[in-house]
Order: sequence, then structure tokens, then C-alpha cells
Amino acid sequence: MAPQIMDGVALITGAGSGIGAATAHAFVDEGVTRIILADINLDGVQAVAKELEQGNSSVRALALKIDTSSESDVQRMVDEGVKAFGAIHYCVNAAGVTSVPRGRSHELDVETWDRVHNINLRGVWLCARAQIRQMLTQEPDRKIRGGQPAQRGGIVNISSIMGFVAHPTLGSYSATKAGVLGVTRTDAVAYARDGIRVNAVCPGFTMTPLVAGSIARGADYNDSIESVPIGRWGSPDEIAQVIVFLASERASLVTAEEVIVDGGHVHRL
Repeated sequence: MAPQIMDGVALITGAGSGIGAATAHAFVDEGVTRIILADINLDGVQAVAKELEQGNSSVRALALKIDTSSESDVQRMVDEGVKAFGAIHYCVNAAGVTSVPRGRSHELDVETWDRVHNINLRGVWLCARAQIRQMLTQEPDRKIRGGQPAQRGGIVNISSIMGFVAHPTLGSYSATKAGVLGVTRTDAVAYARDGIRVNAVCPGFTMTPLVAGSIARGADYNDSIESVPIGRWGSPDEIAQVIVFLASERASLVTAEEVIVDGGHVHRL
């Protein structure tokens, strides 16, 4: 049986580096040639767009500077994407930040708490809402190989294993990632009959530029990595493969799921 090519339009936030950038490349590898790349870092997202277009002459990539915590920016992202490509079918909400500075609850200031929540939770909800509103205007044209009813598209929200487990100095981050799971479940149930699937991917220890920067500032992850059953860091590419599958028509019966991609870390005794 021939592989199923993804021929729709993809939208990725946080696409300027790390998991978002890897996901953009993974979509193109699966056949996507129209892709919307959004990030607060315009230089980064333009560089990714250039890489995609230079690597495949069929690819058209729209790079946008977007603050996902801004309702108007998020709406502009969707509007400009639809203006360029006519529709949106595969959405990945990967924009996020970590808790800096870290601290236990009595040590945290409100500004730090709000910043993390505005991007990691409010931002994901704003993006998913705008994406769903757009998908509802589109006909269900994502054909399912087995002949089941066509769908409108798939949304993947990026959470974290910290949405399941606790760390004494990551309360704000953990709260947002648990919140993303709540948003994901709610939207998945609410829009399943509309042909819109919504899932979450929960990465474990992944060597992203954000983590590399943390290590450069003195963070030591050696004990944490030693506790991962698979015994190593994950790569953004490995996370991206799961994301693209969940967004694709190959996952046509998968919705409201929280897929942990962490080398077995969460389930280690």
C-alpha cells in the first residue's frame, strides 16, 4: 500500500527553533508544501523558512513574527496564513517558555508566574481557539484511507511530562503544562463531531536550544538523564515524528490523547 501523503496546510508556533523547527522539517518530509511558521523570534523563523524552501523547491513557507499571548497577533497569524494558502489543516502549538527564575512558591513573584502562564497556557488556548474557528469554516476534506468520514484537520498542543509530575521549583511551568492537557481534552471532546481532532504531546528531557542555554548557565542534568530508562536525551526530531503522526490523517481515530515521549522516564519506579 502506498504511503499517505500529507497534502494540506500546516501551521506551527514556536517554529523558530527546537521542537517547532524540527516539526516543520518533519511535515515537509511527509509531503506538506504549504506551511505557516510563527515565532516571537523573526530571524529564527525566517531562517527555518529559508531552509525548507531551499531544501525543496515545491515548498512555500510563510514566516511570521507572532506573540502567542496576544489575541490580535494570533488572529493575524491565522488570517495571513489563510490569505496565503486558503486553509489550515494541521496545527502545532509549540511556543513556550520555562520558569526563569526558578523558585518554590513563596519565592516566586507574580510577574514570573504571569509571564509563563500567558505564553504557555493562554497562548495555547488562544491559538487553538483561532485555529478551530478557521477549521469550522472549511469543508471536511481530509480523506481517511479506510473510507471513514472525512475530517477537517488535527491540532497538536505541546505539553510536557511536567504536566504529570512535580518539581519543587517549577510550579508555574508545571501548572501551565497541566493546563494545556485540560484545554486539549476539552477541545477534543467538544469538536470531535466536527471532524477536528485535538491531541497533546508531552516531551521529556529533550536537547533543545532552550535546554542548551540552561546548561551553559550552569544547570546540571546528569542525574536526571541517568534516571531515564532509555539512558539519553531525546532529540527534537524524535518528538516531531510523533507530532506529525498525530496531526495527520493516519491518526484519524486518535483524539483527546496525551502522548508521553520521554524514553520511559515518567513510568520509572
